[in-house]
Amino acid sequence: MSQQDGGESCEELLNLLHQRLISTGEWSSLLSQVRLMLEENGWDALLRQHAEREVAAQDSMHLTAFVDKLGAYAHETFPESVRIAMTAKLRDFLDRNLEDA
Repeated sequence: MSQQDGGESCEELLNLLHQRLISTGEWSSLLSQVRLMLEENGWDALLRQHAEREVAAQDSMHLTAFVDKLGAYAHETFPESVRIAMTAKLRDFLDRNLEDA
C-alpha cells in the first residue's frame, strides 16, 4: 500500500514499531540481549581495539572521518549470528503484536 492509498510511509511504520517496542519494554530487553551477545562474541572488544589503533595511527584527529571509518568497520564486522538472532526476535515481536495494531 502506498501513501497515496492512505498507507503509512516506511519511516512512519518504523517510528510506530519503535514506540511499540519502547512502550512494551521490549526495546530495553532487546538492547540488553544484543549487548550481551556482542560481548560474548568478543565483537565489542575488537571494535574498541580497532578504534584505539586508528586513533594511534592518526597524526591529527578528524572526528567525523574517524566516526565514519569506525562505523563502516563496525558494520562490516558485525557478527552475522547476532544479526540473525535479533532479526528473529524482532519478527517474533511483530508476529505477537500485529494483531493488536
